[in-house]
Amino acid sequence: MRFPALIACLLLVSTALFGASAEPAARTLYLVRHGFYEAVKNGDEKTVMGLNATGRAQAELLAVHLAALPVRFAAVTSSEFTRARETGDIVAAKLGLPCARDGALNECTPPGAGLAAEKIDAGAEAQLERAWQRYARPAEGAARSEILACHGNVIRWFVCRALGADTHGWTRMEIANCSITIIQFRADGSVKLQAFNDVAHIPLAQQTWSGRGPGWPLPAQAKSH
Repeated sequence: MRFPALIACLLLVSTALFGASAEPAARTLYLVRHGFYEAVKNGDEKTVMGLNATGRAQAELLAVHLAALPVRFAAVTSSEFTRARETGDIVAAKLGLPCARDGALNECTPPGAGLAAEKIDAGAEAQLERAWQRYARPAEGAARSEILACHGNVIRWFVCRALGADTHGWTRMEIANCSITIIQFRADGSVKLQAFNDVAHIPLAQQTWSGRGPGWPLPAQAKSH
């Protein structure tokens, strides 16, 4: 048997045993911010500060909205922080899916425009870069939609990165609790921001935002979380 013929034969056997390499397909990320939560002075932000009644109501509304979309979600993943875990669990239960955890989605404060050095978390950029490399890529074989229940800083950093903008610009955006941001990574390698901070599924009386919010009255928001 000639050498090229041997190579071809081996390739056929390999394909039969292991399958052909999957073609790239669109991956659509639905990044949802956690619900409103109880602040605990000097408490461990990762293990305490769970959703309050408003936050749970927001998460339930978010779950109903996502379940009603004409989308078959493949996975739900949350950060390890209590408020994101609880939000992810509520959404996942409505969709009949488990909720995985990923520390790369944990709340952190990366460098940002106007931020003092003491407010920046060491290692935040490296953490977010790990999250980006893990999720910000096309799917394999078939289109895939998944939900990431995480935090406002994480989502805003992802938006800057998706737009090819300076990631320090994340501080120039405000974002509502249980809002939806959609980023799609297409088979050809292009990235499309399809929605940012969609909060239409939360009635005005139940909306809470980062910072000062949109400027209209926020009766549910005693303080910003």
